[in-house]
Amino acid sequence: MQSVEEWLRELGHGHTFSRAIQHVLDVAIANPELASYASATDFAAAVGVNGATVTRAAQSLGFSGWPEWRQEIRARFLGLLTAPELVGVHDAQASEQPFDETLNRQIENLASIRKTINRDVVRRFAQAIAGANRRLVVASGSYAAAGRLLCHNAGIAGYRCELIDDAVAIANALGDLTSEDIVIPITFWRIYKTALAAAREARAKHAKVYLISDALGSPIANLADQVLVVPSEGASYFPSLLPSICVVEGICAELAAVNPDKSKSAISAAERQWQQFDLLYFNSLRSKASSE
Repeated sequence: MQSVEEWLRELGHGHTFSRAIQHVLDVAIANPELASYASATDFAAAVGVNGATVTRAAQSLGFSGWPEWRQEIRARFLGLLTAPELVGVHDAQASEQPFDETLNRQIENLASIRKTINRDVVRRFAQAIAGANRRLVVASGSYAAAGRLLCHNAGIAGYRCELIDDAVAIANALGDLTSEDIVIPITFWRIYKTALAAAREARAKHAKVYLISDALGSPIANLADQVLVVPSEGASYFPSLLPSICVVEGICAELAAVNPDKSKSAISAAERQWQQFDLLYFNSLRSKASSE
């Protein structure tokens, strides 16, 4: 994987910028850690320009603005760190107790996705899931939590998904993939090779690849038809899963709205099964029978 500095230099290659915008890029290359965390105002102050120039620099490089460019820089910066190195960065920045640092990071991440997530891309995710013949969600380790949620909720809404979370199962599941299917890798930070392999195989078999990750410019993102970029940085060793879980819940809400009648019917069928299997402590059928 390229260093952040190499990627930034490549990003600017072939462009002719104003002196101010070139200076913004040069400072990002020289200090990617600062660029990973600074607000537009703080980064502008470090560069010696105004905030509008930082925004124009980001847009000149193909980003919607500073938050999106900073997210890319941060994802690449963190992706090259080991877990102990990552904690060292967090310890240097910490000003509160670990629990409070964690809560603050989650709040910051949620505020970021509220501003930056493209709602049209979320709808396209839902429509692609609804239109697929087979739906494979590839997510390993802790990332499987978001994958399991997607499969659970989508299945209840009438769109059954398969969660594939280990290398052998991934290889087996991809064997009969077709162009009518969709593969949804969910992977962050130091991307799992299995997720990348699944995306490559899906692409080779002309299946759709819809990715949830924390970087737009990565080997796996380059294979995807659509990408939802979600921050994943936690406050210690561990990635933050809350943003991806929120995005998955949003996709599922959109999915239920694709064909409301189908989803209502599927949800009612699931409710009947829960009652018949007596899964719930408060079982409405049992309560009704006992009251009669």
